[in-house]
Amino acid sequence: MLASPPMKRAALALALVAATSSIASAGRYLGVGIGTNAVYESNDQLGDDGRSARLLGGMRWGRFSVEGMFSGFGLALADRSGATPMDAYQFSIAGKFNLPLGSNFEAYGRAGLQHTRASGEIDLYDVSGSGFLLGAGFEYRVRTGIGSGSIWVDYQLNKAELTGDRFTFDATTRQWTLGLSIGL
Repeated sequence: MLASPPMKRAALALALVAATSSIASAGRYLGVGIGTNAVYESNDQLGDDGRSARLLGGMRWGRFSVEGMFSGFGLALADRSGATPMDAYQFSIAGKFNLPLGSNFEAYGRAGLQHTRASGEIDLYDVSGSGFLLGAGFEYRVRTGIGSGSIWVDYQLNKAELTGDRFTFDATTRQWTLGLSIGL
């Protein structure tokens, strides 16, 4: 026996609702992560130097979150005398959308704005600028009797025009990060 078109649409709608349903979650959270560091820019003057670290705080309403993040990573500025190590710091704010996959796993996407500042031993090399970020990842949500949290991995692309006294260039950082978040 074949189902009628309205029955097929109703079954499809029911399947979509069931596949995307999850336990309602709302609240604040804090997180920390460590990751890789890959830096590219237009003039091949910057290179990656070391790992990246990220601290974040957010507020979640159902599937949508707003996150504030602070990241740090190393850069190496190539000049005539070799490579000058620099420390870079990034402040960002982003919106995040989670899509439940089942068994406490979720996929998510993130988009936002960021500001990057890099400085080294010599003030002439200091640069800063603002841009955007895009990211995607997976999260495993853990619920216990005393609270909730998650283990996550993501890939994030940050793009900004960095300007200083001696340099202006388009910089792109790409970072894989593994992290842990706890609900407050």
